[in-house]
Amino acid sequence: MRRRSLMIAVLLACFVVFPLSAAKAAQEIHLGTSTVGGIYYNLGVPISQVLNKYIPEVHVTPEITIGTVENLRLMGQEKMELGVTLTFVAVQALNGEGTFKEKIPVRTIMHLSPLVNFFGALADSGIKTHEDLKGKRVNLGQPGGLDQNSKNLLAAYGITPKDIKPSVMGIGASVDALKDGKFDAIIFTIPLMNQLLATHKATIIWPDEAHLDKMVKATPGYGKWLMPPGTIKGVDEAKYVPDFGCTLSCREDMDPQLAYKMTKALVEHLDELTAMFSEYRHVTKEWAANSMGIPHHPGAAKYYKEVGLLK
Repeated sequence: MRRRSLMIAVLLACFVVFPLSAAKAAQEIHLGTSTVGGIYYNLGVPISQVLNKYIPEVHVTPEITIGTVENLRLMGQEKMELGVTLTFVAVQALNGEGTFKEKIPVRTIMHLSPLVNFFGALADSGIKTHEDLKGKRVNLGQPGGLDQNSKNLLAAYGITPKDIKPSVMGIGASVDALKDGKFDAIIFTIPLMNQLLATHKATIIWPDEAHLDKMVKATPGYGKWLMPPGTIKGVDEAKYVPDFGCTLSCREDMDPQLAYKMTKALVEHLDELTAMFSEYRHVTKEWAANSMGIPHHPGAAKYYKEVGLLK
């Protein structure tokens, strides 16, 4: 009897030290982003924080990668559950086209902020148009998505990588390289251009609407966006810019209830995403529900239908 009482006491002590609530660890979720300073990284970190806040049964870690292609391949290898992806590359992965030898069954959780890239240079470079980039040292951004946006934008003007001196440095580091005179022009995001304009005079190489339409027609998944005045420092008029399409993608085999909870948490807390990264201010619930040509995950679709955003 004494031994039995001792065993019960030991078991009770274990429950005190290791309560049942702690027995089940949070599910680890890996979210592929991009290099530090890249738009995918800046979009991904707030996503992980919101999901961790409102879905306590998971722990989402934003992983540094080289971008879309790696994110999709890692999801295909079941090494990641989520990834920030460039739409036209995700379409290729879904169909087993382009750089993808096998089909990767990805699905959409949410359409993220407009993905805007454009070329720019320091004001004293003498570069003002896309044609001026010929023969110049131009950073296209890291491989895996951003470099493809750059090439497709240049292609609309009939410019190939052979016409320039191309590099594929990470976009964040390339701004410092531009300041140091190592590049003549680089591909930008809106936040990085605003950062540069805070300390340097710069020239934005605006694509005209005709060439944007040409690029959009040539590449499914691309679009254009009328950027509001004031989005970039000193730009006081609305400007058409490329929207290269950016989505939060997941694996097809994600648990539908988890996908539902993720979609609900993100769409219903857009204000918190915006507080952490200002580009989310352009995202509405209607914008978020656009699948961008990739089928919604059934869990995400369930949420969007419940709130009247999908039929």
